[in-house]
Amino acid sequence: MKYSRSLAICSVLLLAGTLGGCDQFGAAKKALGPPEVPSDAQLKKISYMTAENSGPQGRKAYTHLWEARSCADFETALRWNRPPNVAGGSFGKHMVYLTDTVPADLPSESEVFLRGRIEKGDPLVAGGWVWIVKMQDGTRLQAAEMQDFITKQDQETAGNSQATTLDKPSKPGRAFCGQAVFQGLKGKDPNQEDKKIPLFSMLYALDREK
Repeated sequence: MKYSRSLAICSVLLLAGTLGGCDQFGAAKKALGPPEVPSDAQLKKISYMTAENSGPQGRKAYTHLWEARSCADFETALRWNRPPNVAGGSFGKHMVYLTDTVPADLPSESEVFLRGRIEKGDPLVAGGWVWIVKMQDGTRLQAAEMQDFITKQDQETAGNSQATTLDKPSKPGRAFCGQAVFQGLKGKDPNQEDKKIPLFSMLYALDREK
């Protein structure tokens, strides 16, 4: 199975240290207007997650995203760290939050948070995982995470038997979510081999019961 060259390039850049901040959220730049952040009620629901004053100008940031008990909690933490109207992160871009569908006009190389349900998950021969994910509106997408990124996120939970990012990545029906880069309509639909579907290069992924 062949994937976009961007997947391999991103892995090489990570090893070279160029993308050393791929999983570090919160390096936000100036927003146009007040940051669009979750409500106090939403933040209260994730009060169990570790937060430190490590963001810009000492702003609070959620630093252990693997603590999220659900994809909804992960999204809330990330929306606080990376408000959609504030450019930031390692790529200096606005985060696009995809929870219902993939917009037809989504530009390639967009940095996104995506959420859906696993239809199929398989390990890659060279290491890493590839998934077919179904979104709320029925849209299917293909997501792949290279071993370099999985190893990096596993290092965050090393020595903690209760902590996990990818728990049951091959189980159909599991909630799947994470930070990714959109590669365009380059994925393969397992039900229609000649049909191209959205392909995402995962930078940090979780699977949860809900």
